[in-house]
Order: sequence, then C-alpha cells, then structure tokens
Amino acid sequence: NLLHLLSSRNEWFRRLMEVKSEDSKKALRERIWEVMEREQLVPYPLPLTGRIPNFYNSKSAAYKLCSTGEFRSATTIKIHPSLNAEPLRHLALKFGKKVLTPPLPGHDFLYYLLDPACIEPAFHKFAASKRGFNKLGIRCKLSEIPPVDLVVVASVACTLQGARVGKGKGYGEVEYGILREMGVVDDNVTIATVVHDAQVVEGSCLPLESLSCHDVPVDIICTPTKVIRTMTSVPKPGGIFWELISEVMMDDIGALKELKSLKQI
Repeated sequence: NLLHLLSSRNEWFRRLMEVKSEDSKKALRERIWEVMEREQLVPYPLPLTGRIPNFYNSKSAAYKLCSTGEFRSATTIKIHPSLNAEPLRHLALKFGKKVLTPPLPGHDFLYYLLDPACIEPAFHKFAASKRGFNKLGIRCKLSEIPPVDLVVVASVACTLQGARVGKGKGYGEVEYGILREMGVVDDNVTIATVVHDAQVVEGSCLPLESLSCHDVPVDIICTPTKVIRTMTSVPKPGGIFWELISEVMMDDIGALKELKSLKQI
C-alpha cells in the first residue's frame, strides 16, 4: 500500500510539473506572437497566434545556416514545411542537397523527398514551396528514408541554451522521434532552427528544467544577423514516447501506424 501510495504521489507530481511546464511554454509563445505582431516583424499570414512566424529576412537567416560546416557537409537535410523555411528549402536544393519535408496532417507517409538531381534547376524555387513539394516530391515510406545529416526544426521561440518551443502541437517532436526509431538520426546529428532575432530569448524565459522528455533542443540557431551555437546540455529524445501519442496524432501522422506495425507494438 505504501509503495502504491508513493507511486501515485510521484505520478501526480510528474503530471503537475508537466502542466506547469506547458503553462510556461504557452506564456512564452503568446509573448513572442504578440511582440512580433506589434513590431510588424511578419508580413503574413496574420494573425500570428498558432503559427510559426514567417518573419522578414528569413532568406538572410537561411544563408546563415548555409554558411555552416554542418550544412555544407550534409547530403540529406530534413526541413520543416513552414513558410519561413521556404527560402532554406530553395537554397538547399540550389546547393545540391536532398530535402525531406513533411506533408500536411492526414497523410500516411512521413516525408516528401526532393532530390535536386531529379528536378530541373528552373523548378527548384517552385519545388521549395508547399504547392511545389506536394507536386514534385517523392513520397517516402519509413524504410525508404535515407540517413539524415542535418535536422531543421520550426520554432516560435528558443533560448541561448538550446531550449525551444514550437507552436504547441508536438508534431515536430513526434517526427523527430520517428527518425530516431528508424535509426536514420542519432545524437550526433545536428538540430538547427531558423528564426528572427526577436524569437531568441534569455534562458530564464524557458528554464531547462521546464522541458519535457520529448522536447527537441537545438544545437544551432540562425537569425538574419548571426549564427548561435548553443552547446546545449538538453538531451535529445531517443524515440517515440507512445504514452503521449493521442488518437488525433495517430490520424494526423499516418507514419505512426506504419511505425507501430514495423516495431510490432
């Protein structure tokens, strides 16, 4: 009975800390959205709430990432599908990189593969757009995903210590977890993000202890003005935390069902 009581108390405390963690993340997101709208740092789409900011000068931030050794040495780069990463997807294709980018929720595959060797250079810019990768991308089954050399995640805010928050749905974390489960990404693969300078905040705004086990940290932050190497101490998730996967996620990220089948879970 005592062991059961202690176990129940520990579980209650864990859930309480998760609630507090989510509250602090929510407050930070709302602060960033409000500041960026007020300062007119985003041309569109608006309102900004619930979105990854499509900030001005995102191409300059993309060029900053392209200047890094991690980008230059990469063969295959996973890049999130948000609008602010469109210049980066274009540059990656221009520089001969294979690009993996996910479809809209509700599909039964994890990524489109954009191979610059199979796309005429004149169509690289189109292929980098959402309409373009939906038309020109090759649908990849999980077993067809090549080793990934660089992961670029979406962020609403991130800290100099490498903590980050997305828009709150957790899909980027699930996607990263699937890559880990499939063995095409490991701890040594760099995780980067491209953001406006206003999205980089002090560590006190998102303390490392407020992060959850599934949160994906960043090693490199690129803004229009600088490259930040966080030297983060935050551990990278090693796979999927199935207890956190909802039915909605299972439907939205169809690759989860494929993964369950492959892993015989």
